[in-house]
Amino acid sequence: MDKALIYRIVLIVTILGVCLADAGFAQNCCAPAVPQQGVLGETVALPHTLEVGLHYEIMRSKKLYECSCTIDNATNKKADWERATLTMSYGIFSRLGIGVTLPYAWKENSWYISGRKIIKSSDGIGDIVALLRLSLIPRSFVNYRELSLGFGMKFPTGATDRLDSDSLLLAEELQPGTGSWDYHMALSYYQGFESVDFTVSGNYVITTEYDEYEFGNQFYYLLSSNFHLYPRLDLSAALSGVVRGKDIDYEKIVENTGRHQLWFSSGVQYQMIEELVRVQTFFELPVYQRFDGTQLGGGFNLRFSASMLIPLKESD
Repeated sequence: MDKALIYRIVLIVTILGVCLADAGFAQNCCAPAVPQQGVLGETVALPHTLEVGLHYEIMRSKKLYECSCTIDNATNKKADWERATLTMSYGIFSRLGIGVTLPYAWKENSWYISGRKIIKSSDGIGDIVALLRLSLIPRSFVNYRELSLGFGMKFPTGATDRLDSDSLLLAEELQPGTGSWDYHMALSYYQGFESVDFTVSGNYVITTEYDEYEFGNQFYYLLSSNFHLYPRLDLSAALSGVVRGKDIDYEKIVENTGRHQLWFSSGVQYQMIEELVRVQTFFELPVYQRFDGTQLGGGFNLRFSASMLIPLKESD
């Protein structure tokens, strides 16, 4: 693949992110941004190899925004969410792999009314996502690059009927699941060099309706790099964006939904057992946030990851 094609791929993904930003995509009001790109990997898994990962995230939000400006948070509304995700991916062939993510989340929103603190919270298994990834240009020890397409589905495995302390149904954003069957389409390009590698990817999610409610469609984009300092130690830097569409409730647009956020992520990765076991930590901060209406903005995300490669058959 020549450099001109590489530049075109990067340009296409970037243009998609910028254009969709003005289309008004987003998620439900007052939910913290939860970028999770990269937990399943952006390339086809190694042939005949099972990769198992465990990821733990801490997400905090406490600033209130209107459009792209912070405003007074009179009720001191905050969101404190945590999420543990089990991921598994397997390379069926050199060009075909499958991956699955299973999240478990703890969600808490709090605010003050007349000096009294109100807390709404839930926890439980979320929605499972399965993604089939096809490599149009497979990686090799001669050609350290890969162009792949992904097709997937989110299954409604998370609960949608959790109640608060007053036996009232919690808001959609606090439910462990969405109740809908959603469809994923992904495009990813990877280029490796001796001292650094790069990944650029995009993932578009088409949502569906559940119980007269439909979350907005979503577009995720990622530009990441890993710098190989030592044989087992990498430093990483990434820009990850999420653009989410307005929600629909009983065929009416839900106000205060719709957002575009861009995050900067830095991290470190260490191979405890070379080419078999690695641990990672990432810290993410928002560098751009634009909301439709009034919403909680992202504060910070902290993620810890551990993964293991399990060869089930000698790979080519």
